[in-house]
Amino acid sequence: MRAAPLYRGLRLTGSVIDWAGPRLTGAGLLALGGAAAAAVLGVDTTQSMAYQAFTFLTALLLLAALGLFERQAGLSARRLLPRFAAAGQPLRYAVRVKNAGALPLLGARVGEVPARALPTLEEYDAQGPSGRSWFERLSGYGRWEPVRRRLLAAWGAPVPLPDLPPGSEAEVALELTPSARGRLRFKELLVRAPEPLGLLWRRAAAAPAESLLVLPRRYPVPRLALPGKRRYQAGGVALSSSVGESEEFVALRDYRPGDPLRRVHWKSWAKRGEPVVKEFQDEHFVRHALALDTFASGSDPECFEEAVSVAASFACTLLTQDSLLDLLFVADRAYCLSAGRGVGGVEGLLEALACAVTRPDSSVAVLEDSIVGRSAALSGCLLVLLGYDAPRRALVRRLRSLGLAPRALVVSRTEPAGAAADGAAWLRPGRIAEDLARL
Repeated sequence: MRAAPLYRGLRLTGSVIDWAGPRLTGAGLLALGGAAAAAVLGVDTTQSMAYQAFTFLTALLLLAALGLFERQAGLSARRLLPRFAAAGQPLRYAVRVKNAGALPLLGARVGEVPARALPTLEEYDAQGPSGRSWFERLSGYGRWEPVRRRLLAAWGAPVPLPDLPPGSEAEVALELTPSARGRLRFKELLVRAPEPLGLLWRRAAAAPAESLLVLPRRYPVPRLALPGKRRYQAGGVALSSSVGESEEFVALRDYRPGDPLRRVHWKSWAKRGEPVVKEFQDEHFVRHALALDTFASGSDPECFEEAVSVAASFACTLLTQDSLLDLLFVADRAYCLSAGRGVGGVEGLLEALACAVTRPDSSVAVLEDSIVGRSAALSGCLLVLLGYDAPRRALVRRLRSLGLAPRALVVSRTEPAGAAADGAAWLRPGRIAEDLARL
C-alpha cells in the first residue's frame, strides 16, 4: 500500500507543473528557478546578499502577472478536423487563427490542452517499479514519468504561430497520435501570447471542446478465399443492385398459364395481339458474416481490443472480393450491419467497431442465435473469438452443420485447446500481424 501515498504526492506535484508549465515562458522558468535558488541561499540575510536577487526576481514575476489581465480583442481560433482518425496512427489537422482586432499578435503559440495528462493509480501500479537511480525508485518517479510521458506525447507539443498583423489570419498544423479507438475528446485549444515582459504566457484565444471518432487499429491481412456459394436472397433487390444476379428485367416471352397479371407487358400485347410477359431472374449472390465475440467475462481487455482490430482489418479486406458482408456483434442488443457494393461503404462497419464494448453479463448463445437466424441467406462466416471454450466450440460446429463453413480466429494469450482440430487459427496479442500473415 506504499504506492498510494507516493502516487498522491506525485499527482499533486504533476498538477502544479501542469498549471505552471503552460503559463511560464523559457525566460519565466529561468526567473522562477533563480528566485527559488536565491530564496534557499538567502535565508540568512546577514551572511548572503542572495535575498536581494530573490526580491528582484519575485517582483519581476509579480509585475509580469499584471500583464495577464490584458486581453486582446478580435482573436479567434478553430480546428479543421477530419471525419475520422485511426488508433496508433499520427493525426495531422489544421488550426486557423484570425486576428480581427486592431493590435498585432506577436510571438504566439498554439497547442491543445490534454484531456488527461495525469496517470491513474491503476496505470501507475501497472507500470511496475523502475528508475535509473535509487532516488527515482524510492520516490516512485521512475513509475510515474514513463506513463505521464506517453499521455503527453499523444497530444503533441505546441507549435509557434506566425506573427499576425491586424486583419490577417494564419493556418498551422498540429499533430497527435490517438492511442485507443473510440471517441477522442478535445478539451480546449489555446492560443497563448507572451505578456509585455516575456516571462508569462497570456491566454489570447481559444477554440471550444470538440470530439472525433477514432477507428480501430488495422493490420495487413491476406486475401482469404472464404468458402461459400451464392444464396437466394428473398427481398434483396436493393442489396443486390451491383453484386451477383438480381430480380430484374431480363427478356420478354410468351404468356404461360399461371403467369401473374402484374408481369404482363401490355404494350407488347397491344402490338402483337398476343399476351406477352416480362421475365425476371431471382436474387442470388455471395454474402458473408463477420461475427465479433464481445462476451469477455474474465478476459484480458487487450485481447478484446486486438479482436476488434482483427475484425476491422477483415472488414476492409472482405469487401474487395465482390461479396456482401454482415457485421454481427452484441452490445446492448444484437447488431447486424451490412456493407458491400451497392449497399454501403466500410465506414459504417468501422464506426460500429470503434464503439464496440464487451458484454461480460451475457452469453455467446445470443450471438449464435443472431447468426443462425440469418444462416439461410449466408454463404460463409468468419468468427473472431475471445476463447475456445465449450460454448464457442459448439457455435463453430453448429455453423458447420448448417453448411456455412465457418472460419474461426481465436485471440488469446494461451493456445486454445481443441482449436487446431476444428481448423481455428490462434492469434496472439502483441503478435497479431505476424499470426495473420500465416493464415
